[in-house]
Amino acid sequence: MKILGASQLAELDQLSIDRQNISSWDLMERASRLVFMRLKSILPKSLCKVYILAGPGNNGGDGLAIANFLTLEGVDVEVILVNFTEKRSEDNQRNLHRLKDAKVKIIDFNTASKLSKMTSEDVVIDAIFGVGLNRSMPDFVQDLIQYINSMSPLSISIDVPSGMFLDRIPTANEQVFQSDFTYTFQTPKLSLFLPDYANSVGHLDIIDIGLDKEFLNSLSSNLTYVDSKAAKKLYRLRSRFSHKGTYGHAVLVGGSHLMLGSIILAAKSCMRSGVGKTSVMMPNKAHLTMIQHQPEVMLIENSSSNFISYQSLEFKPDSVGIGVGIGTSTEAFEALKSWLVNSKSPLVIDADALNLIAKHKSLLDFIPKKSILTPHPGELKRLIGEWKDDFDKLKKIKSFSKKLNVIVLAKEAYSLCVYKDQIHVNSTGNSGMATAGSGDVLTGLITGLLAQKYSSMESAILGMFLHGLAGDLALKLMSEESLIASDLIDQLGHSFLNLKN
Repeated sequence: MKILGASQLAELDQLSIDRQNISSWDLMERASRLVFMRLKSILPKSLCKVYILAGPGNNGGDGLAIANFLTLEGVDVEVILVNFTEKRSEDNQRNLHRLKDAKVKIIDFNTASKLSKMTSEDVVIDAIFGVGLNRSMPDFVQDLIQYINSMSPLSISIDVPSGMFLDRIPTANEQVFQSDFTYTFQTPKLSLFLPDYANSVGHLDIIDIGLDKEFLNSLSSNLTYVDSKAAKKLYRLRSRFSHKGTYGHAVLVGGSHLMLGSIILAAKSCMRSGVGKTSVMMPNKAHLTMIQHQPEVMLIENSSSNFISYQSLEFKPDSVGIGVGIGTSTEAFEALKSWLVNSKSPLVIDADALNLIAKHKSLLDFIPKKSILTPHPGELKRLIGEWKDDFDKLKKIKSFSKKLNVIVLAKEAYSLCVYKDQIHVNSTGNSGMATAGSGDVLTGLITGLLAQKYSSMESAILGMFLHGLAGDLALKLMSEESLIASDLIDQLGHSFLNLKN
């Protein structure tokens, strides 16, 4: 699913109106009705009142249309007109006249206005500013949003939370509406997935409002939201006439005497990726432990009992994943350097391999092109330096990717797979996956996919989707608090099944 900018969204709206031979008001009515249908399932039965905060533009028009549907349903609605300009859009005016005819309570709110006392049991629907916000909101609107946020009612935003920009992060003095639910139209917006806006989005629902699919498909965008539809396009069905050699030979290099669990998790995950064979180079002292946990794995003799080392292989692997649990010792550094120097194909690089590269910048020159780096926020910061906000972070990641010709899979609540100017935002995953070993599972999975002749980009994108989906499936069986990395591995098979349905 494409992620579009404000000008593209406006163009998509207008062309859809023209091609479908409808008015802009008809489109607004359609979109608002779809939001209303979702609201019916979340509004508390014993609610006191629903407040609609409506700006003078088309986002406010959506809010006024929703107010009409709620009123017809018998809900106690109060509309607050947030008049930051005297000019109203035509569709906004039409919906406002309809509400006045229906005798809905309407309050004009401006710098001199004061709200009636609101309680935390009320519901507030935010329709002040939409995706076109390009400057700071007026002070009285900021004060209003700050007041609502402090009351903590059930809060719902239409399209985007008011105060959210599509191309920058608010300053410390700029308010953003804090939503429990955000209903965005047709396509996702990048800001909805960035950690700097984490407190503003709540549960996200992307509503297909029937805009022109042909034109939508023709629009170019370097931003993609990886949903099940996108993942299914990448996934390849297995042939009945195939054998283990068809699906590649993956090698994992990892572990140290105090961190053996990480390589075991990675190996288990790799074996669940569909790969034909998995070989592991790890400290010799843990060979028996690996066989006990994963007897299908083959072992590569290692010259060290406690750390990884480098040695040439007697076979040519189809992929190599390196870094989980290796530590940052001198032995680990020397081994990593040798693996980088002697590798001619893309690697999957994670964990302490990233920390060693960040510490010894000379290693950057040896990273094979199209390698996949999978840093968590701390590792990413060590690689690319500090950033002032999420947009600055993305700029730095893209610059890093271009310079080294590598793929960076930045692990976040919504993981970001970046290659040069392309950004792919993952749709799956949950906070239960914020647990030790989760990244090791991802490394094994991506390494296994890479061995199966998926490209580096395909392996990274499909891997992060399946990994997050495994977490979501596991969450159906347990709580976020109780989820552990092994649970993800247990659900990988079901993740693949979801791609076949």
